[in-house]
Amino acid sequence: MNETNPQFPNSEKLSDLGDMTDLVELVRERLRLSSLLARYAGDFAAEGLFSWDAVKEYLCSVDDDTLGGGACSSDGYVETSGADGEERLLVGVSGGADSLALLLLASLARSREFCVKVTGCHVNHRLRGEESDLDARHCARICEELLGLDFCISVADDKQAESFKARGSEERLREFRYSAFQTQARTASARVVALAHTLNDQVETVMFRAFRGTAAAGLRGIPCIRRHDSILISRPLIDVSRAQVIALLEHLGVEWREDSSNQELHYSRNFIRSQIIPRIESEFPEFSSRIENMRQLIADDEELLKALCLSHISEVEGKSPNRWELAKLEPLPNSLRRRMFAHALRSRGIEVSFDRVDKLVKMTVGNNQFESLDYSNPAARALSLNEKWDVVRRKDHLMFVDKQEKSEIDNGSECTNPIDVRVPGMTIVPALNKVIFVEVMQPTEKLPKRFPSADSFEVLVSLDKIQSPLVIRERQPGDCIQPFGMKETVKLKKYLHTHKSDDEQDAMPDRRRVYVLACDDEVLWVPGVGLSEKLRVTGRPTHEIKLLDIGIGESTFC
Repeated sequence: MNETNPQFPNSEKLSDLGDMTDLVELVRERLRLSSLLARYAGDFAAEGLFSWDAVKEYLCSVDDDTLGGGACSSDGYVETSGADGEERLLVGVSGGADSLALLLLASLARSREFCVKVTGCHVNHRLRGEESDLDARHCARICEELLGLDFCISVADDKQAESFKARGSEERLREFRYSAFQTQARTASARVVALAHTLNDQVETVMFRAFRGTAAAGLRGIPCIRRHDSILISRPLIDVSRAQVIALLEHLGVEWREDSSNQELHYSRNFIRSQIIPRIESEFPEFSSRIENMRQLIADDEELLKALCLSHISEVEGKSPNRWELAKLEPLPNSLRRRMFAHALRSRGIEVSFDRVDKLVKMTVGNNQFESLDYSNPAARALSLNEKWDVVRRKDHLMFVDKQEKSEIDNGSECTNPIDVRVPGMTIVPALNKVIFVEVMQPTEKLPKRFPSADSFEVLVSLDKIQSPLVIRERQPGDCIQPFGMKETVKLKKYLHTHKSDDEQDAMPDRRRVYVLACDDEVLWVPGVGLSEKLRVTGRPTHEIKLLDIGIGESTFC
């Protein structure tokens, strides 16, 4: 149906929906859950929640204080937080059957107990010339004249439209739409944006990902609800068939528009929709419902496996989240390691691929050789993951390396290899033009009235708990320290930032070369900055450590 003048349903049709009242109630309940999630639940899994039962479970898992104040009252409703007493909802509307049905259902749902102020939002990519403009006008008339709703529109400018026509991918068009939704939601003061994906879209997505190749997590399909920056994307019709949607519109006498680009088979989804699924359904009439059942089982299993994965990640992390202990990682089965690495990549903004995960798994086995990157440890083997992250294998651990942080450490200078510190004795540090003295404190030796200050280049310490050799070296990515007086370790980068002088705070942050006294990969002393809790003196100090100028040339230590 391609009419530009929508036919308006009369009040008799609106009041006599028959079995379709269940659909109105379904949408009303899911919009209520979406509102609760937006207002009370805070952050949840970045990939979203994949069933409405999972949404309910998540809301129930939020503590009582968060869900207090009416959120769990006997009738299940909460007071809205808008200045006018109404919760605002933005509904994406393209003019097609699915989105117009959702717009109608949301409008009908607002007249029930759950009060919602609805705004229709249309995005015009200007890909189809006059046809695109007719879509926009159709949506405006449905919203404003048929339903009496607010209406907003985002239109691609000339440059964007030409770019979409020349090399517009489905992903680029999607990014444009979601950016528009976010902008319009902010203008409308809406926390939730409802989109009209249906069961048909879900089946197409699962098949598309299966054909392209995906892990089990990809077969969860489209989440029914997820965060997108500052808004919540809700899909109340995600398990409702397109046939049900069309039946509703036909009952109400509302006409919709067909997008002619849906017939262009060079789009993968169009090919799956028009060529593959109909052939399958001709042989297997219940194909869509069976795919949905399979998808739900996979989604439930993924939640359990994700919890197991996160539990093991917390066990293999060493002194920082970027350091994974090989001794704890190697005994785990490959399937679990794959999940752990996939999560590690995703959490660092790195695209997950079979090849990338496979290489990381192989790095944990035996003494495999990998491309060598320029790191100070000559035994390291490393892989570049993307423009921001590398991963390095060392003797007993894997280290995820932030390239930007490493670049700041290097500051364009050649790294200095760690130098073993003589205990007791004198050790020259050529790169600093300094010498480090470690002297044993005799039991009869008189102690100073005060211990040296934190910013001193002399310290009185207890080395009786330090087992491994001491080294002096440049700071490295992932370095941690247990600050004096604290029970937990922190990243050295954060420690240095919080211990800068006022002059340093005004200067470029973390650009200086920093040398540390360390044991293995744990920092024990940053000369001139502070001492680790590991060297705290509980009785008499066992040693005195000094870092002094050699007196030859100019010291480069800062």
